[in-house]
Amino acid sequence: MLVAQITMLTTTTETQEQQLRKRAFRGLSTEQIRKNRIAALQQELQLLEHDLASTTKTTQHDLEQFAKSECINLSNQIMAKLPREIRDMIYQHLSTRSAEHIEREHFRATLDPVTRLYSYDHARWKASHFPELFWNAEYVGDALFREVVENYYRTSTFIFGDDPGVMRRFLEADELGLEILPRDLVSNIEVHLNAVSYDRGSFRGYMFGMPRKPERLRETLDGLFVLKQGAKIRIHFLTDTKTEKERDAHCAAALPSLFPSVQLAELRGYQVKLVVDEKYEFRIRQEDLAEEWAAIHR
Repeated sequence: MLVAQITMLTTTTETQEQQLRKRAFRGLSTEQIRKNRIAALQQELQLLEHDLASTTKTTQHDLEQFAKSECINLSNQIMAKLPREIRDMIYQHLSTRSAEHIEREHFRATLDPVTRLYSYDHARWKASHFPELFWNAEYVGDALFREVVENYYRTSTFIFGDDPGVMRRFLEADELGLEILPRDLVSNIEVHLNAVSYDRGSFRGYMFGMPRKPERLRETLDGLFVLKQGAKIRIHFLTDTKTEKERDAHCAAALPSLFPSVQLAELRGYQVKLVVDEKYEFRIRQEDLAEEWAAIHR
């Protein structure tokens, strides 16, 4: 009986070992199958990615050609069926900008996405400043593109700081290659000047460098005189003063320097407003600006 029990125990132990062996080998087999499947899927994924990469450029090109065709067709219908007055209403929603800031950075180089270096490239510059498709003649046609650009210059308000030469450079540059000079169309200009820039007695002038001579500030306004007659010019003059007496002193000293008699004569053909500290506003019409400034306080 003891022998029978030992035999039964041995058989039971062997059966358990066989079960463990089977379970272990089954697990290894399942793991290997899954690894093989993953490898096959990865290979299939690589093939799909390769196929996608090989067709993406073609697909993108086809989409661009389709988009150009659709846009050109729409543009042609607009040009053929709508009068210029209605087209101008459309353009005002597209290219009119209520506050187009033109600073020295406007003319600077842009980042090349390939070399990661800054250089000047007209196509890249245009894409960064005018990214929408209606700025591209390939999508809207030469005629509509020209009218969009004309509307941009004619109806937008261009804002300049006190950097000498920037305004004139912008107004006399055919940036979009249409033989259109902004000076012939621009009719709304704003210029922001700061009295501290020339005030030799100011704290900021003392602390942060030599103040500019009045001639340097007049260079800022030099670009105004290439505008077409009748243009609207709004000059913002910040005195950075705390009292009315100090403000009066700033204006009385600065205005004749900024607007000598020669420039005043040239400005008569324009609609010029001077805004002092965003509070006082008057038209520049008289030769004695100090007297006109004093008149608004009477």
